[in-house]
Amino acid sequence: MIEFSTFGPLLVSMGLMLAMFAIFGRNSKPCRAIAAALCIFLALRYLWWHASMGMPKGQSLLQQTWAWTFFLFESMANVSSVLVYFFLSRTKDRSAEADAAQNSLLLAAPVDVFIATYNEPASVLERTIVGAMAIDHPNLRVFVLDDGARSFVRELAHELGAHYVFRVKGQHAKAGNVNNGLSHALSTGRRPAFILLLDADFVPSRNILKRTLGLFAERDVGIVQTPQHFFNTDPIQTNLLCASAWPDEQRFFFEILMPAKDAWGAAFCCGTSAVFRVAALLATEGMATETVTEDMLTSFKMEEHSYRTIYLNEPLSMGLAPEGLQAYITQRSRWCLGAIQQIYTRWSFAGPAHLRLISRLSSFDGALYWIFTFPFKILMLTAPMVFWWTGTAVIAATASGLIYWLAPSVVGGIVFMCFYGRNRVLPVMTDVSQLLPSFVIVQTVFSGLTRPFGRPFKVTPKGSLSGGVTVQWSYLLPFALAALGTLLGILINTSAYSELNGAPGFGVNVFWSIYNIAILLLAAAVCIELPQQREHARFPVKEQAILQSQGQAESVCTIADISLGGAKIAGSPPAWANDGERGVLLLDGGAMQVPFRFTGVDCGRNFGQGFPIVFEAGIPLRRALTARLFGGAYRGTIEDIDVPRVIFALGKRLMR
Repeated sequence: MIEFSTFGPLLVSMGLMLAMFAIFGRNSKPCRAIAAALCIFLALRYLWWHASMGMPKGQSLLQQTWAWTFFLFESMANVSSVLVYFFLSRTKDRSAEADAAQNSLLLAAPVDVFIATYNEPASVLERTIVGAMAIDHPNLRVFVLDDGARSFVRELAHELGAHYVFRVKGQHAKAGNVNNGLSHALSTGRRPAFILLLDADFVPSRNILKRTLGLFAERDVGIVQTPQHFFNTDPIQTNLLCASAWPDEQRFFFEILMPAKDAWGAAFCCGTSAVFRVAALLATEGMATETVTEDMLTSFKMEEHSYRTIYLNEPLSMGLAPEGLQAYITQRSRWCLGAIQQIYTRWSFAGPAHLRLISRLSSFDGALYWIFTFPFKILMLTAPMVFWWTGTAVIAATASGLIYWLAPSVVGGIVFMCFYGRNRVLPVMTDVSQLLPSFVIVQTVFSGLTRPFGRPFKVTPKGSLSGGVTVQWSYLLPFALAALGTLLGILINTSAYSELNGAPGFGVNVFWSIYNIAILLLAAAVCIELPQQREHARFPVKEQAILQSQGQAESVCTIADISLGGAKIAGSPPAWANDGERGVLLLDGGAMQVPFRFTGVDCGRNFGQGFPIVFEAGIPLRRALTARLFGGAYRGTIEDIDVPRVIFALGKRLMR
């Protein structure tokens, strides 16, 4: 029987936090800082208890080594969380500054757009070039930087009016490609004052320069970084059937953590959708080439020359999220390697470069995250299984002890993130997203620490669609075996003949194991990749338009969603609609006329849920439609987590 006093620390800490939110509001700066400090205290309180009173006793040397190894990684993962709370104790929104700078002379400064491409198909690259050429700016050049000298890229660039720069087998991957483009831009025609850098799959909004250039009024601003948004779903959203209820897992980083780091003066470049002051790039001799994460390191190098990076949290571009699990993991492995490599440069958190303390702390935070968080995820999953099969414990605690010492930290973190994470964090989904790349990340950490340089740069593949179910066996098997091993361990030890049945920690490990099995099954489900049936990104809208056909009365309609390939029209089709019947969709009051044909229309039915039309646009019209759809007017972003729908989707996926 758990005594009521056991819940004392939990009730007091949560009561204090909720009372502050109720009295002062979550937008209160002191309230935010106190809440973050409370979470830090609760996390350190738990670690102190685990080290001093919660370590198992009476085990063999090998068993104790396992327990202390677990505690080491747990401690460092918690220190990483403590640093996140520290940074989240502040936040900064620069939108008001951007508003105030709309009359700045900088908005007419000469700008070059760099589109860095390596192996992307023409369909992906065309979309980005069209979007870049449509940017609203009076003095603009667009450069397509081809790291491969592909003839179709040259022809496409010239056809769309962009400059083409290429190199063959150049060094330093994307950074070398950008630096090669910079030397060409500086020697050709007028010199740019600023560079907008885009990955080949990121389409800029028309107003991206209007919103960013004014922020360079202070001469020490070297980079203005904007967030990365995506118009497709990532593998977690797709394979867990929760694309309409769960935002992509990078939303927390770009919408919550980066504004917080900016408030501390610790924002850094994330590559695409960033605007650079050319003078700052020249001071650092171009993009950094010392690591595979050239973007982040460039911010640190600029700091040595008294330039800083700031962050504007506005959706000013859209790109492709990794479309498959392999691409998803490859991308994160590269980020991990870059953070590890930076440790070995002069711009490390302990290096000789002239960096501010807050920058060193931010760099240390990044290294801690990659080195300890992902191995700890694996240890969290294996610890109960090891207990069932060997009797080795990593913590000596009853349910009452964990409620008294651990629960305040866990619940406090959840409450804090609910209020200040703006509904971008859901513990189960976060665990799945971190578990998926964990085995590869651990390998990358080990090889990065022992042999940091000399590994080839791995580009995240983009623009490939899966036409059927694909099982990623190399990722799935470890999760499936761990789930099976944990389940068998529970079943075997429920026997009255088991020495562990009724032993200290038995109940705790049962609960822990059940949670782990659920996470492992969800991770395994992501490894069974479902087909991606749509070739074009589809944007939800509520827009008035007109359906027109020769000899028929015009029909006013409401567009429910739209893509380059077609649209879904709300309500029932007009009386003259038939399968294959052609017409014209008038957008913007007739300013854009898009030919279409009806498909799947049965005039005898009442289409209360809407009906589809398929566009039949030629190349010029398709490109105009591309500029319209991707120019910033449409967004497919999920603003808030719909928890009931996420839970329903996860249950549905596990039952399939």
